[in-house]
Amino acid sequence: MPRRFAANTMSQRPISMPARRSSPAEVTCALRLALHDTVDTAHWMMQLRHALHAQHPEARVELLRHDIELPAPRSNHARSLRVLAQDGTLLALLRIQHDSALTRQRLATLLRPMLPGLARRLALERLHARASLADLMLDLSHVLLFEDDLDVLLAGVIAYLRERFSLSLATLILRESDTRWRLRAAAGNSTRFALTPGSLWSAQRGLTGKALRLGHTLYVPDVRVEADYVVGSTLTQAELLIPIKHAGVILGLLNLESPSAESFTAEIREVLDVLADQIGGVLHLRLLQAQLTSMNRKASALAAELARVNTRLKRSNRSLDKLSRTDELTGAKNRRGFEQALRDAWHLAKTRQQPLGMLIVDIDHFKAYNDHYGHPAGDACLSRVGALIRRALRDEDSVFARYGGEEFAIVLPGIDATMALAVAERVRKTVFAARIVHTATPLGRISLSVGATSLIPMPQHNARLLVRLADQALYRAKHAGRNRACMAGMAESTEVATHAASTRKSSKRATT
Repeated sequence: MPRRFAANTMSQRPISMPARRSSPAEVTCALRLALHDTVDTAHWMMQLRHALHAQHPEARVELLRHDIELPAPRSNHARSLRVLAQDGTLLALLRIQHDSALTRQRLATLLRPMLPGLARRLALERLHARASLADLMLDLSHVLLFEDDLDVLLAGVIAYLRERFSLSLATLILRESDTRWRLRAAAGNSTRFALTPGSLWSAQRGLTGKALRLGHTLYVPDVRVEADYVVGSTLTQAELLIPIKHAGVILGLLNLESPSAESFTAEIREVLDVLADQIGGVLHLRLLQAQLTSMNRKASALAAELARVNTRLKRSNRSLDKLSRTDELTGAKNRRGFEQALRDAWHLAKTRQQPLGMLIVDIDHFKAYNDHYGHPAGDACLSRVGALIRRALRDEDSVFARYGGEEFAIVLPGIDATMALAVAERVRKTVFAARIVHTATPLGRISLSVGATSLIPMPQHNARLLVRLADQALYRAKHAGRNRACMAGMAESTEVATHAASTRKSSKRATT
């Protein structure tokens, strides 16, 4: 913890009095010398009493400091001398008690010349006390500014105050709600309460409740005469309670208990009020920081959740997009997916000037299959044929789609005419070898007719040319007896196109 103010420990020389009975002048001289040498007013008062005891054993002299002691009760057997600073500020009362008015007068005459020196000594002590308190504020301000952990900060402040002022007990409670308070830091010993940081604290009774109801600092110089005092430590004689506020709102309460009555001077109380204000500011900032941290944590969690939702949404969108482009029955691309894939493949082949192959596959006599076995069996047949075709393709770059009804289309990037015809034959043979029973056909099993083509896209061409050529090749395969693959190239496009356009819609579906 920060350094503690050290009092001047200059040796205190005892007043040297002659062996014989001293005259008033000798006593005054000795006391003046002692006042000049000493730095401790309390020690000087002890020497004063010792010096006066020899002449007036019944006399009693007290120094009532204005910033500490309570005003002395009025008495017919006492006389008070005012100890004033240079600016006229009352520093203390030098109170003389004796039954004899004459003796009181003589002692007042004896002590009055010492009052200026005593005033200087008291002013110096007050200056030292203020310097000590300024040093205290500097130390505690450093703790308040640079300690990040609030619990460590509060515990450090309370421990420092207890050590600095030799307190019997010091506690700090913070408000969680209008009726709920919690002990956050404690130092010292209590015979009545458990001083466990984090435990709930009763803020309704005793001086704690009174200070909170008043809403301002409550100073009890002597708890023995305070009706609301609840014993916390048997050593306590004086108690100081300071509400911790921010913007007029009470956030907590600082409770300091001293084993010495009347021990909290006005300067000390003033400094501790400032300290409480600083703690209130720190608590407010920490509260805002906690709220911001919580908001940031929630925002981060929300952002993470939004990112997860966005990821799921993207995945769902991809799935939906895939579903929108996929034939549910065969798992191949549907017509929409095929059109997009064909455009992409055509653009790439045109850009790179590479060949682009295409197959159109038709299941022979499929209408007869549906009529004979029923549509559920027809769906199962389509699904199995689709799987066989996909297995026969092997090339990951190829695009496999259900073109419509019992027709499939296959786009083959980078494949020339020879290779396209070879792929068409492999597809046909794979399905034929599967021996899918079809008794309504002369062959007794499912077979395919395949139209194949390939070309290098030229500027004057478009993707529909590729489809038309493959369709023309399929037309030839059908009319050549089915269960075969035929090739169509650019040279055949013109002669076949006119006839195909006029007869395909009527003859093709009728012959399946």
